[in-house]
Amino acid sequence: MSRRGSTILWAITVVIVALLLAVLCRIAVVEMFTVAPQQMENTLLPGDRVLVEKWHYGVRLPQSYVSLPWVDTLPGTDLPARVPKTPLPYKRLGLQMVKRNDVIAYNYPTGGPQPLAHYPTVIARCIGVPGDTIEAYNDVLCINGEPTVQTPHLTEAYLVPDSSLSVVEQAMKELWGDVLPRHTIGEQSLFFLDRYSYSKLVTCLSSSHLPRLVTLAQDNYYVELPPYGKDAIITSRNATLYAEIINRYEPRKVELHGDSLYDAGRKIERYRFSQPYYWVLCDNRTAATDSRTFGVLPHSHVIGRCGMIIFSIDAEQRGFDSWRISRFFQYSRL
Repeated sequence: MSRRGSTILWAITVVIVALLLAVLCRIAVVEMFTVAPQQMENTLLPGDRVLVEKWHYGVRLPQSYVSLPWVDTLPGTDLPARVPKTPLPYKRLGLQMVKRNDVIAYNYPTGGPQPLAHYPTVIARCIGVPGDTIEAYNDVLCINGEPTVQTPHLTEAYLVPDSSLSVVEQAMKELWGDVLPRHTIGEQSLFFLDRYSYSKLVTCLSSSHLPRLVTLAQDNYYVELPPYGKDAIITSRNATLYAEIINRYEPRKVELHGDSLYDAGRKIERYRFSQPYYWVLCDNRTAATDSRTFGVLPHSHVIGRCGMIIFSIDAEQRGFDSWRISRFFQYSRL
């Protein structure tokens, strides 16, 4: 082979190796994700580009040998964009459980036939791990019977009646120099505040003018997460949840009759779950992409732990002003 041919072959080899290393890194090590609005404000901001450490909870193996991103069929054809067309079984190397208070990226459980990695990506905080009992009522979150101090960056919705609006807006001007954005609902205004900002605002207001926290039915719940690695005891209080988890994510099916579970007509009082299950909440509690909407999060849907913010862009600004320089290469306030 001529010297020119050897040089070309060497260059092609370098490119192929580099591509393979990049793909391997993306699959098993880290990947950058963009934070969507109304997920983790103000812990993470919309437009933050966050590195997700995929290796942290075990490496999730691909469910396709070859797959094109973002499409189900090859452009202009009916041919599947992945091989095989039916996803391979879920497998993970070196499973490590998510810890309470970790901020994680996960695939939203849609139940579709595509590989898990093709499901929408969401970022949220894990507040419940296997074996935990979680209860939320009237803005009080209890884990295993103990009230839990939640992050001061937690963003929630507050209502202000028109009779108090001018007083509240004046207090906002004194604190922050401007009035926060609001939405009008009948004769009331809706504001979105994190707990830190709310705690400062209430110091400027009398009790008659305090904004009222908005609570929805989905904000009040009781959950017993099944343990992992040992048998879960089925009770009247957890039977409905366990039946939903087993039928949706486990390799067997059960029937719920009253407060009891039956497998092929036989009542079962214990069940060993095949993977850990978690309870995750977005720090922006107005979001509808966490466990209050879809229930428990199986470990199979976990992508990895959120780490460094590589860079951040404010979509509401233009030009150089859109770059949030202070957030570049910073670990998020978790």
